[in-house]
Amino acid sequence: MPWITAPLLKYCSNFASSASILSEADPDLFDTLVQTDFDFIEESCTIIESLALDVEDFRLELARSVCYPAPEEKASCLTTILKFIEYGSYPLLWKNPIFEEAEIKNKEKAFDICKAALIKAVVEVFGEKKNEEILWKDSEPELPGGIFIDTFVRWIKSLVKFLDEAGEAAASTQGRDDLAICAGLSLGNIMTKGVQVSSLEVENLHNFPN
Repeated sequence: MPWITAPLLKYCSNFASSASILSEADPDLFDTLVQTDFDFIEESCTIIESLALDVEDFRLELARSVCYPAPEEKASCLTTILKFIEYGSYPLLWKNPIFEEAEIKNKEKAFDICKAALIKAVVEVFGEKKNEEILWKDSEPELPGGIFIDTFVRWIKSLVKFLDEAGEAAASTQGRDDLAICAGLSLGNIMTKGVQVSSLEVENLHNFPN
């Protein structure tokens, strides 16, 4: 699992430029390398989604395992997935002139499908009863429910604020309704599994939209 989650973070910040020396020296090789890199991410997301839907042991492991984005950097695999869902973006290298517009659009569509696959996986992990004690933490009063719950609350509040300021018409094109959907379904799953919610947590959650 660490091998297929850590590379997701490479898509959480844009490359400095859409240009590449390699694209000018050998466009075919550049094309192959860019596509191979994305093929790996695409396959990883497919595997994560498939196993999260079908295999209990995988859902348990995904809630507990860690990965190493850098040699001395340790991160939760689930946290890494959430970062990709929130911050992952199309690489600027895809805007290189060697790629046709239709090809770029296809890559972007495939990238969006990858995010959707991981959202399904996250929802399934939070629907696993045996994950309750791992995913819902009461040890930090300033983060009711723990870091994952706090992240979901932030996602939902962000969309609510966006809707209040921009209106529903802009939500489908500019708002991050995918984050709110992931958060709402995940919270709904874990809270229907019998988690005891404190009054402080209720205060933090009561603004969730229906």
